[in-house]
Amino acid sequence: METKLSYNSVSPHLLRLRLGGYYQIDPRSPKLRKMLHTIYMRISLAWILVYTILQAIKVYEVREDIDKVMATLFLFLTHTDSIYKQVVLTVRSDEIEELLDIMRGSLYNQDNPDHKSFLLEVARYSVLILHLDNILALFTCFLWVVLPFVLHLQGKPVEFAVWLPFDVNMDPLFYFTALYVWVTTSWLAFCNTSMDVMVSFLLAQCKTQLSIVRHDLENLMQTSKEESSSTGESYADVINRRFNKILQHHVQIIYFAKKVEHIFGNAVAYQFLASGWIICTSVYRMVEMNPASIQFLSMVLYIFCMLLQIFMYCYYGNEVTHESKKLMQSAYFMDWLNANVKHRRHLIFFMERVKCPIQPLAGVIIPLSNETFVSIVKSSYTFYALLNKLHSRQMSLIKPFFNRHIVMV
Repeated sequence: METKLSYNSVSPHLLRLRLGGYYQIDPRSPKLRKMLHTIYMRISLAWILVYTILQAIKVYEVREDIDKVMATLFLFLTHTDSIYKQVVLTVRSDEIEELLDIMRGSLYNQDNPDHKSFLLEVARYSVLILHLDNILALFTCFLWVVLPFVLHLQGKPVEFAVWLPFDVNMDPLFYFTALYVWVTTSWLAFCNTSMDVMVSFLLAQCKTQLSIVRHDLENLMQTSKEESSSTGESYADVINRRFNKILQHHVQIIYFAKKVEHIFGNAVAYQFLASGWIICTSVYRMVEMNPASIQFLSMVLYIFCMLLQIFMYCYYGNEVTHESKKLMQSAYFMDWLNANVKHRRHLIFFMERVKCPIQPLAGVIIPLSNETFVSIVKSSYTFYALLNKLHSRQMSLIKPFFNRHIVMV
């Protein structure tokens, strides 16, 4: 295919990451342009590191107040996850380029009209989910900055979830701080969601390529007959060539899936571990919020974004495993009765090979599956219940003290 439809499923994501300074530009670009973009990437990472360090200082400063700790901690964990993935994109850029070359390659973009619908579908969903996740994240950040403005205009004190060496409630320092927080959080949210969708659709591309292999396998005999009759080539030779291509395609898919796991597995595992705590702290904060407030709406959107990100990893990882399991079925359903003994023997070897399905993992041990997503949600609720219980116990201990104090007065 002249247009690399497989690569098109991640090209919009790469463009956003390059604009945000999270990923390198095309290695074939002019040397000066590459150097300037590398400097931009270093500035981007330094900016985010400084902001996250200021958040860590804020957590330490308000360590005695659990509500203020929660208000800062959930964003701090999100930003550390973003930094981790940004470092991975920088350090493993050569390996990521290898994945992109495979997606531009001939096996992932075969000149077959039947494959076009598979590739167009995954590319369409990729762009749709990318836009949805970006818009939700940016709108959430916008709501986070609207509330401080409203409070400031009402003359009420405002406290941002970041440490700064000056009084943020004084003009014009308040507007400078609000702009700084809004730009930084929006930048992080935009790039972080783009990263998550890109990695998820690398897995989705594995699933799509497995679907193409299944399609080619099930129709091998019929397409071989048609090609043999139209070209005059031996029927056995056509089957042999087409089957070898299917084998090569399957080997490359396995390599691609393992490479994605090797590059991003630890970062995804950290996101899973952090997400449970992030969702828990977010729900903990929402309990005492007014459901009709801007703050409540922003937290709902934030939790939805977090759930969407981890769901994409789990869903497409699960789809890869499910699709690879169905390869055995497809091999059996092909019209193997019309194949000679040699081709049947090769088919048996192939069926033995695909008995072990592809199982993407996060951090070597965490399977990317729907069950993992459910476990993360359950863990989040467990953490929330524990925090709520500790808070209730703390209040029950404090209340008698205040009652005695009031009686004494």
